[in-house]
Amino acid sequence: MFLKAAFKNASVFVQLVMLLAVISACTLFSMIPSYLLIIMKVGALPEVIKNLMENLSDYPDLMRGMQFLQTLIIFLLPAIICAWLYSDNYKEYLQVDQPIHIPPAVWAVTGMIVVTPFINWTHSLNQQMVLPEAFKSLENWMKETEDANDQMVELILNTKNIATIVFNFLAICVVAAISEEFMFRGLLQNIFRRVIRNPHVLIWTVAILFSAIHLQFYGFVPRMILGAWLGYLMYYTKTIWIPVLAHFINNFYSVALYYLFQNSPDEMKKIDTIGAGSTWWLAVASLALFIFCFNQIKKATVQ
Repeated sequence: MFLKAAFKNASVFVQLVMLLAVISACTLFSMIPSYLLIIMKVGALPEVIKNLMENLSDYPDLMRGMQFLQTLIIFLLPAIICAWLYSDNYKEYLQVDQPIHIPPAVWAVTGMIVVTPFINWTHSLNQQMVLPEAFKSLENWMKETEDANDQMVELILNTKNIATIVFNFLAICVVAAISEEFMFRGLLQNIFRRVIRNPHVLIWTVAILFSAIHLQFYGFVPRMILGAWLGYLMYYTKTIWIPVLAHFINNFYSVALYYLFQNSPDEMKKIDTIGAGSTWWLAVASLALFIFCFNQIKKATVQ
């Protein structure tokens, strides 16, 4: 079949270059459906399209559609294409053909829930990051990028329309979880495994990349920790679906809280800071419970 396993024996460097090439091609390809959405919305006049692109924040529905398409085309599609190019069986390579067993699934979900106060504590510490004066321009860029990402998420989530809320849950909780796990735990963890023999170094390396790609520097540490948790789930359970499930739970929790407390920002802030400040002891308890869940995952799986 066409190019199946064509790069199976290629070096890690070549496979990474191929991955970047596929992502670049898919990024360009993603512009086609994105522009079709724009044309359906405002027509095909160049000046109208240019004005829309300069004021995209005024069109949250378009932002949702474009984000949905880009997640599928830039993350999920390259992962599947490269798995096809790098293996005789892309399903086995990505470990999508393995079933979910109930005990590790339960502990994975429980671990993702109980770790929240500890993650909040790490986030509060990360928020206090200050770079040396020599890197002030870099720090300003990081803050501007973070603010822009936060504003985009707010625009995408901000709606009271039931159909749009359902779409947001589908896009952020289901599609994003599957797409990102296929790319990072399914593909990258496989590629780097060929040169990084230590599983802990491998998992944390991919976790760093996972956090870095989000360009949210003041949430880098907690996202890296969550990425490592997802990597360990993949390593111990030998199926992509357990980290997908845990990723789904994490995203679902965040989106659900947003809609539950959309009109109560102070209450939302209190929940987001559980485990930080005077409630630091909850972070300690959270970490202890999380380690217990981690150990149960190891016991429930066979190496």
